[in-house]
Amino acid sequence: VQLKAGIFTRGILFDIPRLKGRPYLEPGEAIYPEDLSAWGEKAGVTVEPGDVVLVRTGRWARREKFGPYLPTAGLYVTCARWLHQHDVAVLGSDAASDVRPSRVDGVAMPIHLLVIAAMGMPILDNCDLERLAEVAAAKRRWVFLLAVAPEAVPGGTGSPVNPIAVF
Repeated sequence: VQLKAGIFTRGILFDIPRLKGRPYLEPGEAIYPEDLSAWGEKAGVTVEPGDVVLVRTGRWARREKFGPYLPTAGLYVTCARWLHQHDVAVLGSDAASDVRPSRVDGVAMPIHLLVIAAMGMPILDNCDLERLAEVAAAKRRWVFLLAVAPEAVPGGTGSPVNPIAVF
């Protein structure tokens, strides 16, 4: 019910491998609030209330080169405060958002828990952000219109989606 009308808002790509000058992050590599802030400065973007933040770790680029793997790069638990301070509406990633393995005080995947349960923020998991990253880099534009139309699944807590970015 929460998203039955879909999502139609501003999206921002946070291309963390590009920030670090690499094609992808390594498995288990954590992204910290300082990385998110550094990308904002480098890309010249400011997160505004209601924005969708898409975090690229380069998971699909690395998978293309080496095949499937676990663990995955992702956000460290301290990024939850950064997301809250910036009033992010939706979090997306090319993995599961959390750095994996990720366990804080016995809690697995704390970003998921804090973002969904404590902040009421929907998550877009496992997005293929490679083409978006290519186009954004070519245009030197990291902000775009994002449209997401989830299926109505009675009693469901998730839905397959195909997000569309429009520059």
